[in-house]
Amino acid sequence: MLKKFKIAILFFLILAVGLFFSFCYLKNTKKDISIVPVSETAKQEEKNTISSQNTQSIFISGWLPYWKKEDGVASLAGEINLFGEINPFAFGVASDGSLVDVAKIDDSPWLKLEEDAKKENIRIVPTILWADAAAMHHIFTDSNLLNNHVDAIATLLEQKNFPGVDIDYEGKDIADRDNFTNFLKVLHEKLSPAGKTISCTVEARTQDSPPADWNGTRAMSWANDFSALNNFCDSVRIMAYDEMFQTQGQKQVFEDTNETPHAPNADNQWVEEVMKYALHFIAPEKLMIGVPTYGWEFKLTKLAQGYRYTRVKSVSYPEAIEKAKEAGIEPERDDGGELSFIYKADDGQHIVTFSDAESIQQKITIAQNLNLKGISLFKIDGLSDPQLFPMLEKVLKE
Repeated sequence: MLKKFKIAILFFLILAVGLFFSFCYLKNTKKDISIVPVSETAKQEEKNTISSQNTQSIFISGWLPYWKKEDGVASLAGEINLFGEINPFAFGVASDGSLVDVAKIDDSPWLKLEEDAKKENIRIVPTILWADAAAMHHIFTDSNLLNNHVDAIATLLEQKNFPGVDIDYEGKDIADRDNFTNFLKVLHEKLSPAGKTISCTVEARTQDSPPADWNGTRAMSWANDFSALNNFCDSVRIMAYDEMFQTQGQKQVFEDTNETPHAPNADNQWVEEVMKYALHFIAPEKLMIGVPTYGWEFKLTKLAQGYRYTRVKSVSYPEAIEKAKEAGIEPERDDGGELSFIYKADDGQHIVTFSDAESIQQKITIAQNLNLKGISLFKIDGLSDPQLFPMLEKVLKE
């Protein structure tokens, strides 16, 4: 009897050990089987999340003009965290290539701006604004003056501890295309080893060559070699505004045959066409849409077919709203996404087209859809739509 009992105990021990190892094997097998799909799913989810973030995230910068510096800085109080970078229009260029501190960058209100930006870890990158084609040609074609100019920029960034510079050299003669490229190359070679960045602000275009009758500064958009910009600039801001002037070769009076008056500053279709063209040459992670916060007013003259447009002046958002109110007109959103209205002035009909928060948000959507780096607002001067900053905050939270 005892012998049988011992045999039974031994049998149950062997059975228990067998079941134990079988359980461990199955557990490990199940674990091995489940790890593969879960891991791959996690990777795919991570990939999708990154893709979604790339599509939705947006880098926002803003140009702050020295001629409206008090109002511009004041408007950023409590809102500067909406921006990744602020670009004060701070410096001009003298005839010898030296820099001119037109903004008085060491005085109020810049010191307050720099203090607030530092707290929020926002970059302050000065813009050098230059629009003298003859002077640019003179500097670009004299190696000594060119090197002096580049050295002046490098010295400024070092002395003021700026992380980079925004080059906004507008209205260049198309004949200086290669000379401007050489300038950017020399500047890049000077600043890159020091860890300083270069952003390049340039005019818009949608084709490889200018119209046959455009030359000199009228063809200024083609004075920029987009492939060279990609090589030597850390970011490229395309001024996708002043559409009526850029598409008409900077003429102040022009005509079209469209029977419906339309005077866009930044029509969404044109902006998208401009950026899609630029993407043939410039990496999307470098490209930014220059977006206006203002508009234009033109005198309208009816022709036998279409209209003649004569430039009157630029208009701010509050100015346009007040003008429409005085005329008893409600601005309407046109097909290009901007607000527009026609009113009767002393000298005939005028058309006003301007940007508001919604039209700017539509430009952000274009940037997101094209996976661009972001947008650059021109300009932060306290005269934009009051809903602009709330809109930017909402976009950044999405």
